[in-house]
Amino acid sequence: MYDYKMNFYVDYINRNVLNRINYARLQEDYQTEEKAYAKSVLNALHQGVMEVYGTETFDRDTLEEGFVLLPGVLQSGESGNVCIALLEMNLSSPGEHWEIDYLTKYGCISPYKEDLPEAVNQFLKETYGTYDHGYTATLPDNIIVNKGRMPDALKEILTDFRNHVFVPCSREEVLENLLDYTEDGDMER
Repeated sequence: MYDYKMNFYVDYINRNVLNRINYARLQEDYQTEEKAYAKSVLNALHQGVMEVYGTETFDRDTLEEGFVLLPGVLQSGESGNVCIALLEMNLSSPGEHWEIDYLTKYGCISPYKEDLPEAVNQFLKETYGTYDHGYTATLPDNIIVNKGRMPDALKEILTDFRNHVFVPCSREEVLENLLDYTEDGDMER
């Protein structure tokens, strides 16, 4: 029972969002000024937070389990590239995120995965490296993320994402556009 709500959230987004994203389109959209598709994906992930957790404000007393998985956005400090992400937050600390999953052209990628091909790992490092981040929820105990001091691109995405409705792709369209990687790290469609 330790992380049951987080498990419910993962089930929700796996069923309703992650398997319906056109990841190639998402990666391309990160380079646009409007970032409308990225915002719509973020909105869908946030709707899951509301559905499963029933709140968008989390503090030390919100959840028994002490951890929450939240949708957010990050921006590379070096390149300025942005990426929608899932951040596992420790509510008992002042703002640490424990793990992160990037939503990229390769799908939802965890850099902590042991069998992640070096080419994909290199893509994450080169494209995002060190980053600033924010999330759709409010964490009053967080002393690391200050919405008033985050980069303008993050502020804009987090302010505007609710205005963009996610239109799920068909499973066929997702499969046609998702890059995959082979065991040696080469990419293929």
